[in-house]
Amino acid sequence: MKLTIVGSGTAVPSGARSSAGFFVETSDARVMMDCGAGTVHALARFHLQWEEMTHLFISHFHVDHCGELASLMFAFKWGMQTTRSERLTIIGPVGLDRVIDGLKHSYGENLFSPKFPLEVCLLAPGESLQLGKNTRLSVAKTPHTDESLAARIESEGGSICYTGDTEYSEELPAFFHRADVLISECSFRERREGVRHLSIKDAARMAARSQVARLIATHFYFDFDERELKRELEQDYSGEVIIARDGMTVEL
Repeated sequence: MKLTIVGSGTAVPSGARSSAGFFVETSDARVMMDCGAGTVHALARFHLQWEEMTHLFISHFHVDHCGELASLMFAFKWGMQTTRSERLTIIGPVGLDRVIDGLKHSYGENLFSPKFPLEVCLLAPGESLQLGKNTRLSVAKTPHTDESLAARIESEGGSICYTGDTEYSEELPAFFHRADVLISECSFRERREGVRHLSIKDAARMAARSQVARLIATHFYFDFDERELKRELEQDYSGEVIIARDGMTVEL
């Protein structure tokens, strides 16, 4: 399995970090998780085979996580340099069909009519989908929005989990349990009451309780020194800590 950080940022415009986006390659699937601002062109910038993407997972409907869905579909319709017949499956929470209908209303029905099969699959918490013979994606509810989901991708090479957006949860560690990699949002230095995101300590505690091998911290709303942030996370988590940067790759 290979993970590429396409976007490690948030809604805050940044010259270094696109909004949320992660590309996972396995022996039989190429999965994009979220597609926030800047991620579509970043796929090409980081030399990812976006034309061969088999699945797109949307964690929830905030713009910094799905705002380039229309741009990605436009690229599939008009920007392909190759011919494909393989199906593309868009996966997301219940309500994703409503979001897609809104984009069709704004940009035209043809936006979601590429020259290859397209399927939309809605998953409820606790459900899973076989992405290929050796690859499976499962989802769990996160406390962020009504629809927000975390994802777990398992394949021959191991397991990669993604928190999406979430506040601290006592239930999620069972879903992330012993994953090889946990991509975790790390929005704020300190917890903010009434704001459903993770602080530094929350992200580290979640990873520790989950007993994951590696923690990749991402989705930062604050400025930081990378070495200092890593030390702070290591105070509550004893595994390997990686601070996400756009273009970074991690292989299992």
